[in-house]
Amino acid sequence: MTKPPQGPLPKVPPFFPPPTKPPRKSNVDMRGMLSILTMMVSLAALTVSMFGATVFVFDVFDDGLNKSIDGLFVKLIVLALAFFFGWGVGLVCIRGFGNLIYPLIIQIYAWACLIAVGILYIKIIQKLYIQKYDAMHFWVYLLMLLGGLFVLICLHLLVEGHDLRPFAIPLLIISVLQLFVIVFRYVFDVVANGWLVFADLTIFIVMISISALMLMHIGILAPLRYFIDELFSNRQEPGNNGNGET
Repeated sequence: MTKPPQGPLPKVPPFFPPPTKPPRKSNVDMRGMLSILTMMVSLAALTVSMFGATVFVFDVFDDGLNKSIDGLFVKLIVLALAFFFGWGVGLVCIRGFGNLIYPLIIQIYAWACLIAVGILYIKIIQKLYIQKYDAMHFWVYLLMLLGGLFVLICLHLLVEGHDLRPFAIPLLIISVLQLFVIVFRYVFDVVANGWLVFADLTIFIVMISISALMLMHIGILAPLRYFIDELFSNRQEPGNNGNGET
């Protein structure tokens, strides 16, 4: 004799398993932590490199110029390594993790860099007017100017939508000042060494050209910006905490 089939068990304890609790979401915002961490690392590296460059410039204009030029390439390599490391980490911080505070700090650093380049430019004009320098020192002066402008452009590329045109105006004003100094030195000063005019004109042409390009805003840096945008085109949205959850 077969037993009749039993019906379903009643859904009361202990006939059904207790409800499982959903997994707890992590309260740690990993994306925010990485954003702050990369900002601090980048800021430290950029500060160290720019401070080291400032010390190097002061040493070059000091009385012991020959001592400063010794090991010039080693110093440049060390400073460049620190700067590019900080720049790369800062790029990840701003473009990758969407840090909104660091761009404001970078803009302050950019204006500080512009002030430093302006002071350096005026100091070089003074050195050229005195005409107490040799070919080695002249190329070091030019290299320092180009290095300062290169740092300014790199800081400009870190911030999306940053405008370089306001930075060109002070440089253009100093370039006009240098033109007046050149005219006075080689027209009204009879004791000037005429052969050194080529050094003055080289600095003037380089600075006026770069300043004009910055002011014209014709998109020379657009390919670099496009390349950087492509690198971070698939970055996480602001609502993503980096743990795979929104």
